[in-house]
Amino acid sequence: MLPTAVVDLGHLATMPLVLAVFFGLLACATVAHALVTTVRRRRYDLAVLRSVGFTRRQSRIAIAWQATLLAVAGIVVGVPLGLITGRVIWRLVAEDFPVAYVPPVEAIAVLVVVPVALVVAQALAAGPAHAATRIRPAETLRAE
Repeated sequence: MLPTAVVDLGHLATMPLVLAVFFGLLACATVAHALVTTVRRRRYDLAVLRSVGFTRRQSRIAIAWQATLLAVAGIVVGVPLGLITGRVIWRLVAEDFPVAYVPPVEAIAVLVVVPVALVVAQALAAGPAHAATRIRPAETLRAE
């Protein structure tokens, strides 16, 4: 029979996956909201750019670049912060249970997170980018 502390530690096995999914969905919602809000609030600016020669493709690319920059900023801040916080919390958990502390191997996770974050950001940018291409400069500028 295993001690209750070890059994309780087994219940924590799914916690990292649950937290990763939750924070991933939260990040997706944040990026999607930022992109939709940008297209709505900058409708006038996009109309001015379109009236001076910006093409639909360039409007789409501008929104795609914003999504890329949001993803890169999230990676640059989130990955180191997540690694540091995760190690500190795991060390605290390992000290409370009768287990030896072994730092987790995160190289594979980091290598997977970077391209996945960039691809997801581009997928999230598709809708707002399409909305940006449908802006009619004459109607938008007349309304201002």
